[in-house]
Amino acid sequence: AIVSATVLIALAVVFAFWAYACYTLHYTVDRNGLTIAWGTIRHYIPMERIEGLSAGRGEDRPDLWGLSWPGLRVGRALVGGKEVLFYSTHRSPEEIVYVRTPSATYAVSPQDPARFMAEVERFRQSAKPGGSEIVQRDIVGSHPIWADRVAQVLALAAVLTNLALWGYVFAVYRDLSPQITIEFPPLGEITDRHSRNELLMIPAAALAVLAVNLVAGLAFQWRERAATYLLLSGSVFLQLLFWVSAGIAVANA
Repeated sequence: AIVSATVLIALAVVFAFWAYACYTLHYTVDRNGLTIAWGTIRHYIPMERIEGLSAGRGEDRPDLWGLSWPGLRVGRALVGGKEVLFYSTHRSPEEIVYVRTPSATYAVSPQDPARFMAEVERFRQSAKPGGSEIVQRDIVGSHPIWADRVAQVLALAAVLTNLALWGYVFAVYRDLSPQITIEFPPLGEITDRHSRNELLMIPAAALAVLAVNLVAGLAFQWRERAATYLLLSGSVFLQLLFWVSAGIAVANA
């Protein structure tokens, strides 16, 4: 039950972020350019960089790679053979407005597509040359972990190993005798006997080590990626050592 609750809490955090990002999704148009904001990301497109706009068509059924929920479409898709960045809450293709630039095409869903297109076209006529498209991220969205697949895999492996350790300890806890022998680290002679409640200290200690390594790894990644890999790899190795310790304790119970 605790393992399941942990997984559900993690999913709740993810969906809470998506809800927050959907709530903050908006488009700002002025004489300088168009800003598309979603969660921790902001795309700024200078008005002179906009080559054209077009309304969505009913036959457009893009296969989106990313978030594709009713009322929330964020990700990439191929439309007419071209890659399009979606930041949209459209319910039908007719609610989409495509914004073309030399480097990308954006799909947005303003409340009034016709007015939105008219406003952009009006500002385009008086746009001054200069400027470039900019993608801005806050401190969370700009962290290197989001673009580092190796670090993501190592961190996920360490977390899943710790979560599985908790599940294993709770699964065997009921069948243990009140007094068990615990050997940690898993080297040396077995000399002491303890209450089976002490077995819970093994996954708890593993969780504490994991938390410290994750925080340190995320901090080091801003400057030294190799240090992050070392810390996260060590996290996985230490979680396996704690697994060995738990197995020895259960075997000698």
